[in-house]
Amino acid sequence: MKKVTEVYGQFITHLDSRLLRYPKTLILLVLLLCGFSLYYTAKHMGVDADTTDILSKDLQFQKDRERFIKTFPQDDQAILVVVDAKTPEQATQALDYLGAQFSREKQQIQSVYIPGAGDFFDRHGLLYPDLKEVQDLAGKMTEAQPFIGALSKDNSLKGLLLILGQALTEEAHELPADLNPMLDKIRLAVRAAIEDKTYQLSWQQMMMGEDNDLLSTRRFILLKPHLEFNELMPAEKPLATVRAITDKAEQAFPGVNVRLTGEVVLEHDELATVTYSAEMASAFSFLLVFLSLLVGFRSVKLTLATLSVLTMGLMLTFGFATLAFGNLNLISISFAALYIGIGDDYAVQVCMRYRELLQQKMSRWQALTEAVRRVAPPITLCAITGATGFFSFVPTKYTGVSELGAIAGAGIFISLLITLTVLPAVLKLFPLNSGPAKKSDHLFPDWVYRFPIEHAKLVRWTTLALIVVGLGLLTQARFDINPLNLRDPESESVVTFRELLKTKDTSPMTLTVMAKSKDETLATAEKLKQLESVENAITIFDYIPADQEAKLAIIEDLSMVMGLQLTTFPAPFQDSVESNMAVLEKFKLAIEQYLQKKPDGELAATLRLLLQEVESLIAVLKSESEPEKKATLDKLQRSLLGTLPQTMNTLLKGLNPDPVTVDTLPRDLAERWLSTDGVYRIMVTPSKDLNDEKNLKEFIKEVRQVAPNATDLPVIYLESGAAIVRAFQQALASAVAAIILVLLFTQRNAKDALLILLPLITTAILTGVSTVLMDNPFNFANIIVIPILFGLGVDAGINIMSRLRSPEHEDSVLRTGTARGVVFSELTTMCSLVSMAFTPHLGLASMGQLLSIGLLLNILCTLIVLPAFAYKAPS
Repeated sequence: MKKVTEVYGQFITHLDSRLLRYPKTLILLVLLLCGFSLYYTAKHMGVDADTTDILSKDLQFQKDRERFIKTFPQDDQAILVVVDAKTPEQATQALDYLGAQFSREKQQIQSVYIPGAGDFFDRHGLLYPDLKEVQDLAGKMTEAQPFIGALSKDNSLKGLLLILGQALTEEAHELPADLNPMLDKIRLAVRAAIEDKTYQLSWQQMMMGEDNDLLSTRRFILLKPHLEFNELMPAEKPLATVRAITDKAEQAFPGVNVRLTGEVVLEHDELATVTYSAEMASAFSFLLVFLSLLVGFRSVKLTLATLSVLTMGLMLTFGFATLAFGNLNLISISFAALYIGIGDDYAVQVCMRYRELLQQKMSRWQALTEAVRRVAPPITLCAITGATGFFSFVPTKYTGVSELGAIAGAGIFISLLITLTVLPAVLKLFPLNSGPAKKSDHLFPDWVYRFPIEHAKLVRWTTLALIVVGLGLLTQARFDINPLNLRDPESESVVTFRELLKTKDTSPMTLTVMAKSKDETLATAEKLKQLESVENAITIFDYIPADQEAKLAIIEDLSMVMGLQLTTFPAPFQDSVESNMAVLEKFKLAIEQYLQKKPDGELAATLRLLLQEVESLIAVLKSESEPEKKATLDKLQRSLLGTLPQTMNTLLKGLNPDPVTVDTLPRDLAERWLSTDGVYRIMVTPSKDLNDEKNLKEFIKEVRQVAPNATDLPVIYLESGAAIVRAFQQALASAVAAIILVLLFTQRNAKDALLILLPLITTAILTGVSTVLMDNPFNFANIIVIPILFGLGVDAGINIMSRLRSPEHEDSVLRTGTARGVVFSELTTMCSLVSMAFTPHLGLASMGQLLSIGLLLNILCTLIVLPAFAYKAPS
């Protein structure tokens, strides 16, 4: 092996001696190649933000999801618009506005679907509550009919207050017996008018009760956008259009809050975050590497020479990534920051040995060629083992890391080639001044450098104790399967998604089961409903109202009571200021008369509060100018009567429904539950908050006992985590096996190979322990760290072992340029990864954090553990 190493070193020296005859030409040719690589990358490189694409499509759960999407494609890659309002009417108005605006944007939006909205539900909405709820509503509406009829003839502030005044003073029976809720709402509206605030009385809530399930103040819109996958941000244009419309809606409807979430928005926000994070990490990595090299070399020339070859290698690696894959994924996009830290390692070793030989009074040419000859074999071996750590991911089903492994592995060999060819040319053109070693080369006291040797026994026993304790703590390591935990927790899409997960009725984390017949669908749904973790199992048949015959009879009777001749409820009538002032005084008098007559009546407490507000309003109005009076009164009228026409018109539409069957359901609803080829969909909703991983696993486990092929987001999360753990285990085993084989083949004996592995194993165990102690669990991004550490960390062990076994025997290997090179190259790598640890994307941040910890531990283990176990005293 020694002969092979010498032959290889001589070959590289011979090659360089020929190339260095024309250093300028060589550098120019490489720069031209770098320029072409950058141009090609700019034209063809993209980023794929689809988290499902980071795993192989051959996995069974991926096939199940693909089959589901192919059968029911309507909601795939959708934007979920969440509309929150203060009243049901306000939510409906905002929904109608948004639906109309979205429908006009054909260029950016393929389809618009509003659950529970449209003419069908306006007409058949009264069939969907329970029979008792329909009976109760019919009773309330029958009782309120005289009031509604009277108000339809004079829909104004004056008309409303006159009716209420008569009810209080004449004990009329045109109103429901309990006026308290309405009087309290009027009090709130009067107070809002006094304070010039927005308030809206909900007539739907007044008639049906505030707790009625049909009167939700939170509504949803599903948008299917046109995505431009040939662009870096496929959803940027449609999301910009959607956000412009939602901003206008919030201005048009004060109090309405519109938020965006869903698969498309989450991926877009993550793509924006990860792209920004990768760019920020790369920039800071370059800066930190520059500073660490400057401190380590204490030479501007060596620093600039190293950075120049680092930049060239990065440009060429970008070109390789573009040519090989075209798109970067959410994992492989981190390769640039990784390369900046890794790509300078070999150049550092050459530069450190070059300077060391110069200090030994060699000529510049001799020092340069001799440095390359001595360093080429160990750094080539380092490149092979380092690339092995990355290439170990290539055969796995974890596509995201497989691509990262291929890119980074190729990048290592590109870095090696540039280091052995271009770096000597740069150093020849810009030679380093020779001179004796300075005292400052040794930064620490002498005992520090001799510690691993003089206290070898202590180091060995401490290492073994740490390994044993670490293996025990590793049993508590866990894998976080929730990709939401890697995204920016402050982003609107993530906050909204998590909020929806907490609510049983709105959780977007549902499971889907597909059935081939009606009987199978109903039987499976019934079994699923019995599960503790399941809130509901919804099918197309849930949109067929129960007890239709009885409900239709009730609605028919109600329509006769309400009077079908009233087809449109009139809009509020604008009366004069004088008329409204007079009716306010009259209404105040009616309240006072009621309180005098019935001081302990059931309305007394509410009326006393209302009287105070009415008196305050009259006082305010008297102090205002005529235009101000009109504005205040108009505001009060809108607050009290603004939603009444909408409520009544919707109700009137619902007084003439037809029986509902599967065939009469709206097409955009039916196609989401029954495919054209007869496949039924069952949507299973969770009964617990799936932000909790335990609840998520329980939900999936129970549903799969009934329906083994259940799919959708929860399964994707769980199975992706399991697939990634398997890929990690496969990659780790492959990396360790390949590195052992390479070391056995290249080292003098098996003992040296095992000694090089010892600090790696110690580092891997302690790095895993750090995830337990720091509560930084393994996740989709950082689980690749351990195999990468084996690939990167072995470089340091090879270099130190090579120096320990070299003829140049020193009393402490830590004093040598090799040790300094190891420290500086590892520190520059760590510096580049530290920048990742502070990026907004939590996945990249966790990867950077764990890699930084691992590399720091590797430096300590290599410089302390390896010499203590491997040092041989000179004979």
